[in-house]
Order: sequence, then C-alpha cells, then structure tokens
Amino acid sequence: MFAEIMEILPLILPLLVIQLGLTVYCLLDLWKFSKDKRDKQDKLVWTLAVVLFSLLGALAYLVFERR
Repeated sequence: MFAEIMEILPLILPLLVIQLGLTVYCLLDLWKFSKDKRDKQDKLVWTLAVVLFSLLGALAYLVFERR
C-alpha cells in the first residue's frame, strides 16, 4: 500500500501545490489587495466559497469577482 502511494504522490503533489497556491492567492487578493470597497458580508461569502469549495471556489472568484 505504501508503494502505491509513493507511485501516485509525484502526480498528486503538484496539483495540491497549485490548489493551495491558488487558494492563498484568492484569499490575499480578496482581503488585502482589494482596492474596491466590498462590504464585509460579500467578502465573507467569497471567503467561504474559496475555502469550502477549494479549487472550484477559487476559480469562481477569479472568473466572476475579479473583472
């Protein structure tokens, strides 16, 4: 079983790094580098979407919110 995990790990690890990086980027953009004045409730909803739905939430944020 450990050998099987070690075979799959090189394939999964880059995807996990990309997903984590995208999530961190979206959260930083949302809370720190945002120049427009979003209300706190809107930021909270986007934060929950990015954290709970991980990759899909981060992609949705980039597509729909950052225009």
